[in-house]
Amino acid sequence: MPNPSVGAPARSTFANALLLLAERPFLVVWGVGAATGVARWLELLAVGLYVFDQTGSPFLVALFTMIRMLPLTLFGAICGAVAERVGHRRIVLIGLAAMTALSLILVVITQAEGLALWHLALASFLSGSYWATDLPTRRTMLGLYVGPERLAAGMGFDSSTSNATRAVGPALGGLILGLVGLSGVFALSAVLYGLSFLAMLAAPALSRSGGDGPGVWRTLVDGFRYLRGDRHLLGILAITIIFNLWGFPFTSMIPVIGRESLDLSAFGVGLLASAEGSGAFLAAVVVAFTARAGWFVRIYMAGALICLLMVLVLSVAQGPLAAGSAICFAGLGAGCFSAMQSTIIFSSVPAAQRSRMMGVLALCIGSGQIGFFHLGILADWLGAAPAVGVMAIEGLIAFVIVVIWMRRPG
Repeated sequence: MPNPSVGAPARSTFANALLLLAERPFLVVWGVGAATGVARWLELLAVGLYVFDQTGSPFLVALFTMIRMLPLTLFGAICGAVAERVGHRRIVLIGLAAMTALSLILVVITQAEGLALWHLALASFLSGSYWATDLPTRRTMLGLYVGPERLAAGMGFDSSTSNATRAVGPALGGLILGLVGLSGVFALSAVLYGLSFLAMLAAPALSRSGGDGPGVWRTLVDGFRYLRGDRHLLGILAITIIFNLWGFPFTSMIPVIGRESLDLSAFGVGLLASAEGSGAFLAAVVVAFTARAGWFVRIYMAGALICLLMVLVLSVAQGPLAAGSAICFAGLGAGCFSAMQSTIIFSSVPAAQRSRMMGVLALCIGSGQIGFFHLGILADWLGAAPAVGVMAIEGLIAFVIVVIWMRRPG
């Protein structure tokens, strides 16, 4: 499709952001990200609370989050290669149809009082499989729709919405779980995924390489060969791994800290978890309207550092207000980080490598499952709050090492 930025006069980041709101293809893909993001985070909070209430094990809470992230590691890189042959839009539609069906099945099982932990484990894995396709398909579609001139605005908008769902989703999940139980959570998910499927039918298809292009395996190998020769990109992806190994896993312990340390209700835990998304949303909105190309890497690095520092503060916070404030500021850092993550990857590689590198990015995000596993073991041993403190210290050490490596002459 034509790139609306070609031949257009230079505009401010603010003007570019506003103009995107008048373009239907962008609004469709953006809206689908918003709806599925709410479903993802409300399920994550509700399932975490349910598992902790049923088992009392912080490790199992972290394990279920790890299961949800496992497909990012297994399928993240290959999704980008597959999308080039099958088509980005087609993969998104298949995933949305499958998630709608899965949510409805869980409603039936829960209403029949036959829900077991293995059902939730399998559902978490399948949900994570859909999540693994998001970066190399839906997010890549968004980047192609907006064009290079408005890339920061488009990715910033999408990131701000994603972060807002991390505020709205947990609050909704805690509220619905407390009022009507887990079946209500899955029913709302089914509605959100179903509406997203209908909306995506209106999105224009993008060109793909099809059967005449290189095979999936060759495409994947070419992508990793390109990555090996780009030291800057390797450093950026290393920071992504650090954030997901030692920073973001703290979110899985929010239900445990809320129940165990702060004695909060399900809705109270949902509000506590939503503080992270609220902070991330504010940061991403500011980035969407103000960030310029020369700032991308600085915002990215500063965001990861702030998040790790605030997780360390959370480990010693006393009371709901202090804990909520630390979580909110951790979210601010995470919002800066996540707003720039896809933008840097998409804007710094040739067009032929974009889907592949977005797939590699999904793989790096999936490395966080190791962090959730590590945090779960620490939490069973030390308690949830001290465990997130240990994780933050480990992450800060790794961050410093990577920064020193990136600054060395190539």
